[in-house]
Amino acid sequence: MKVSSVICEYNPLHNGHLHHLKTVRENGADAIVAVMSGNFMQRGDVSNMEKLTRAKLALRAGADLVIELPVIWSLSPADQFAAGGVTILDALQVVDEISFGSECADIELLKTAAEVCRVCQTDYADTLRYFTRQGNSYPSVLQELVTQIAGQEVAAVLSQPNNTLAVAYINALNDRESRIQPFCVQRRGAGHNSTGAVPDAPADSSKTENEHSEVNLIASASYIRTCLDEGKDCHRMVPPESWREINAARRNGSFASLRNLERPILYKLRTMEPEEIAEIAEVGAQGLANRIYQARTASSLEELMEMIKTKRYPAARLRRILLHMLIGIKKEDIYSLPPYGRILAFNNTGRKVLALSKGIRTLPFADSLKWLSAQSEEAMHCAVLESRATDIYQLACTSIGTAGTDYRRKIMLSNGEN
Repeated sequence: MKVSSVICEYNPLHNGHLHHLKTVRENGADAIVAVMSGNFMQRGDVSNMEKLTRAKLALRAGADLVIELPVIWSLSPADQFAAGGVTILDALQVVDEISFGSECADIELLKTAAEVCRVCQTDYADTLRYFTRQGNSYPSVLQELVTQIAGQEVAAVLSQPNNTLAVAYINALNDRESRIQPFCVQRRGAGHNSTGAVPDAPADSSKTENEHSEVNLIASASYIRTCLDEGKDCHRMVPPESWREINAARRNGSFASLRNLERPILYKLRTMEPEEIAEIAEVGAQGLANRIYQARTASSLEELMEMIKTKRYPAARLRRILLHMLIGIKKEDIYSLPPYGRILAFNNTGRKVLALSKGIRTLPFADSLKWLSAQSEEAMHCAVLESRATDIYQLACTSIGTAGTDYRRKIMLSNGEN
């Protein structure tokens, strides 16, 4: 039984994700394990739909087992995001392959880039620190160093976000000396942050204009989220099941937006001291802590972001910091590793994967957050932050949801029952 895997967000699950999962299956996968972010995203945002709904959609799209990437790692920079996901997959001890989308789709070039990045982060760590302290962003300094060491072709890999994540996955596998092999899928159609959509098939001159208007489209998740924010029709960019769930979430008030957390974020900032802010994950130098503290006069999330942004700190990192503050994620948290694997959904094939891994797993796996939290002090800490994050997520929904749901919700089975 060949077990493949993906680390994903599915926010929302779209046609490009379907292509990816289909390609993984065509490459010989008998089962697909998805480690999926919970309710908070790596770019510093909330998921539009809650995690169990997205886990259900993942099963319908082709995944067989969905495991949660806890908020500590789902809301982290690329290296920690990758380390969290790879740790969970490796702990199952039955996963043969990790598949990821990439702009270049050249696995050997990605491996070279990963090795050069590792050299930069170890042998040239002082150089990286020096130039970032001069006000340059970490990605730009790293790319310049890679250019000098390995040339423009390798450095160009780091200019695309999915390539950067692919490099992080490869290095995470190497760090763990994992048996899991990387498999790269060429990203299809629109780029990661593109502002448009392209047909999911070559033009067919035999089709009428009406028929062309019903062709599925490939668009980036960020573009689809923008369209959803603007109330545009996205039904051709996502599978029918996704579109139904999106509309259902809109109707019942469970559709979420970061804008709805504006007041809680401003409140949290106004109740913190610079010393407390300095302990928050990703804050780094004391200068940033002071800058954030001084921005407590802001009266909107937009104004707050405008007051704290600099060339050195990407907007995604600043949004993550604000959410770290709200949830209570500290610096030491994101440099730890997941203490468990929480099962969100599975079908019969996923059940077989879990059976294969029984007795050889290196971490506890279960659907119950209460049971998992009792396995160790680290697990308790992780579970407390996860439950708190879900309670905060309920405030991001159009209609405020109830608290304490993370300890009560049941997993999703392939037949839709829970």
